[in-house]
Amino acid sequence: MLKRVVFLLTLCGPFIFTSCETSRVASGGPYHVTAYKPNDPSKVVVKVSLSKQNVYVMEGDRCLMAVACSVGIPSKPTPRGNFTIYRKEEDKRSGSYGFRVQGNRVVPAEAGSNIAGHYVGYPMGFWCEFSPAYGFHQGFVHPVPRTHGCIRLKGEAARNFTRSFITVRRSASQIPNRRTSQLGRK
Repeated sequence: MLKRVVFLLTLCGPFIFTSCETSRVASGGPYHVTAYKPNDPSKVVVKVSLSKQNVYVMEGDRCLMAVACSVGIPSKPTPRGNFTIYRKEEDKRSGSYGFRVQGNRVVPAEAGSNIAGHYVGYPMGFWCEFSPAYGFHQGFVHPVPRTHGCIRLKGEAARNFTRSFITVRRSASQIPNRRTSQLGRK
């Protein structure tokens, strides 16, 4: 009996254990974003699906870029409605959320907290503000709502979004009043 088990393990072992190989996690690799140049930048509109956590950059019926995003948690939801992006800043840091530096220690803290140390806001690269204290920016994208109301995009997506499509006071953002997107419905 033992000989049979050893024989079967010897014969089948390479096939059984090949799945144990460590491979890269899908979210750990590069995130390439295809972004098409608009024919008329003044007609670019950004649509956000809160339920699908997706951002669609549109020029009429033409999709210029579609990417995953993170949106606000239920207690701090992403604002809904039609907005115009009125400010861009590539190297912004949060004025509300960040950490305090206390010598060699770093302690998570909000800007107005009574925790000692020098306040440093979390990086919010490629900031595009559409409502006071709310904007699109670079950050971690999670499969569930995870922000304090902002719309987070992965690195390359945030860079393409800010540099290729956003003209201050021109591009409107449409965040439907319902949890479903109007995109694709006629």
